[in-house]
Formats: sequence, structure tokens, C-alpha cells
Amino acid sequence: MLRVRPIVWTPHFQEAAAQLLGVGLTCLENDGDWAEFDSGNGKVGLFRESADQYRVSLAFELRDATIFVRRTLADGTHAELADTSNGPGARVTTSDGFSFELAASEDLSVPDATALPAVTALWHTPDPAAANKVLANIGAKFVRDQPDGGALFRAKNGGFVTTAKAEVSGVELEIRHDGGTLTVGSGSES
Repeated sequence: MLRVRPIVWTPHFQEAAAQLLGVGLTCLENDGDWAEFDSGNGKVGLFRESADQYRVSLAFELRDATIFVRRTLADGTHAELADTSNGPGARVTTSDGFSFELAASEDLSVPDATALPAVTALWHTPDPAAANKVLANIGAKFVRDQPDGGALFRAKNGGFVTTAKAEVSGVELEIRHDGGTLTVGSGSES
């Protein structure tokens, strides 16, 4: 099981929550400092933070962290069991030091890959080929190449990740919905 679930860190928690609801996501949990939203095709985590601007982190959900770590290491990507922002799970670290978390989840729902809204994490990286290899090694499924050397991947249990060439690593959240596209976190650090 693998599901895309980027995390948005923001001082404007209530406004961000309302924005996610406004584009059609469903709130699964909200305690005022942490909320989780489901699009039916990927999830979004939302954390209250005191910084002055939005920051987006690449993150996923998985079912069994131990099996995930074993398989990912065998495929050549560094992974380890780790505590995540939402409890036990795993952490992947790339050769250039970029890292992301994968939180354990029992939600095994399978999405309609064409459903809207759809969650896409945009992974900006100096080395799209290396990022593409990492995504393949964690079980994301290749969809198509992008013109800049990046690629689009889909997670089995929902959501997409697009890699794109950039001078520094960073993550954006893109939600395609009936009214267009919402993008959050332009150039955010991971």
C-alpha cells in the first residue's frame, strides 16, 4: 500500500483548512493543530506552525513499515523505520540528503485514478533521474515522462508525484479540482 499524503505546515491553519474543503476535499480529522483531508485520490496533512509562510513536505502513507523498509533497501534506496509527524512509519533519505516520511495507515481504500479532486506532490530536484529512481524503488508506478527529465508517478492507493528539474530541492502541493488547480508551497523546502 502506498498513498501520497503531502503535509502543509502553516500559521494560517483555519484558512488553509477552509481552502482544502472549498476545493472538494473531505476532512477526516481536525484537532485545531493537525488535520487530515482526503480527496478520494490522495490525502493532505495540515499542521499548524508559527512560521510566516506555507511550507510543504513530501510524505506518504504505507501499511507495513518493516516490509517497506526491507523492500526499499533491497531496491537500492535508503529507508529506515522512524517516527513520523503522525506516529510510527518510515523515512526515506536520498543520496543528496532530501528526505520524506511515510506514516503507517490501515486505510486500504483504492481510489478511482481519474477522480477529482486529485492530489499531486511536485518534487523539485536538481536530479530528476535520481528522484524518479527513488519513487520507483518505493513502489510508485511510472505514468509518463515530463519534458524536463522529470516524470509523473502514481501511488497505488491514491495520489500522484511529479518530479521536476530545479536548482534546489523543494515540494509543492497541487490539487486538481472541478474549478481548476490549487497550488500551495511554491519552492518550499522539504
